[in-house]
Amino acid sequence: MAKMSHEKIAAEVAALGYELIDDSKYTNLLTPILIKCKEDHYIEASLSDIRKPSFTCPCCDKSITFVNPNSVPDKGNSRRIIAFDQATEKFGLSIFDDGKLVFYHLYVFSGDLNARLIKIRKFIQEIVITQWKPDFIVMEDIQYQNGLITFKILAMLLGIVEEVCGENNIPYEVVSPNVWRKYAGTCGKSRKEEKLLSIALVKEKYDITVTDDVAEAILIGNYAVKTQNKTKITTAFGKKK
Repeated sequence: MAKMSHEKIAAEVAALGYELIDDSKYTNLLTPILIKCKEDHYIEASLSDIRKPSFTCPCCDKSITFVNPNSVPDKGNSRRIIAFDQATEKFGLSIFDDGKLVFYHLYVFSGDLNARLIKIRKFIQEIVITQWKPDFIVMEDIQYQNGLITFKILAMLLGIVEEVCGENNIPYEVVSPNVWRKYAGTCGKSRKEEKLLSIALVKEKYDITVTDDVAEAILIGNYAVKTQNKTKITTAFGKKK
């Protein structure tokens, strides 16, 4: 198929209700272009995705809502630590109040990358921070695994999480996987072994059976409970204290 001209792309995007902003990255139907919806939200997506009947602006999509689970208790006067084992599709989370594990869950985000990142940002802002009111957030640092593209995606996600924490003046720590695994005693010869060790340790320590994403979120939270007063904490604008 011949490469579409700028004029044809702009006309097709306009017919679908959007405005073409930038197609400099366009080489085929699967490469990203930048468009704008009628509410002035900027969206990066491929022409192939934009053509789908189900495509919608992630910012305008009213289906992107999150309900505060009833199983998350009111924090009261407790010091609340929330831990993430974050990824754009499977997002493990745990909550500790005064050092006690009170909630854990695996959140699954769907859609293309841009939509997932927007949903995660909304989730952290509207639920994690606004409703659950953490005193401290701890998240896993990125590491090079599964190729450069995966590394870049995780770096984007980490930047978004740090940005939201900074905007809300929530102290946080980004902990290296090697550091919290060494503390937990779940270092293994392979990633698969480390996942199994994490699941087994959470079963032994808390008597619960969870996925590896949730198990690691719990262990990251446990690490923060025990060590946060001994580490340098990042606050808004990257300051340390």
